[in-house]
Amino acid sequence: MTDRVTDLNDPTWQQLFTGLQSSWFRLETLQQYDVDYESTEFQDFLRSGVLDREPGEWQNMISQHVQQGRRLQRVHVVTEPLSDYVRYEIAAYEHNQRAGEEIRLIPTQGTSWPKGLPQDHDYWLFDDRDTWQMVYDPSGRFIAAERVTDPAAIERCRRWRDSALDQSIPLDDYTYASA
Repeated sequence: MTDRVTDLNDPTWQQLFTGLQSSWFRLETLQQYDVDYESTEFQDFLRSGVLDREPGEWQNMISQHVQQGRRLQRVHVVTEPLSDYVRYEIAAYEHNQRAGEEIRLIPTQGTSWPKGLPQDHDYWLFDDRDTWQMVYDPSGRFIAAERVTDPAAIERCRRWRDSALDQSIPLDDYTYASA
């Protein structure tokens, strides 16, 4: 298996999601991601304030994993007031959540940051052992996913996961409180 992926459509990268055995965890720390496949939809969202799409292949995959007993979790540290992109992303999260992914947020304000969590260090943890650090440029454009093989670094990602889950609130609680 390769240790670096620079294209999110790379079959090696896709296999991490489709070949999942028990779980995934995603920590997101950026307030803006610049993803080509989202650009038109994001611009439409900015104009209308509504995410107008039906669930797709990603949500079907989530549903299948959940039906097979796999646990899918994501925590995003969000800075208030929310960026336009995070508002868009929260709208997209609702599709994933309905499909079965557990979405949680850690709201912060100003320069505060959740205790014990890294800043600007996004990663995926697959099956509690296969860790991939996500690398972005300063504008949030994806550069690469790099496989982490150091056992101490993988254990640190597990601790960050546990801390993020402990400090976060469910998406529904956040959107309900914000309404």
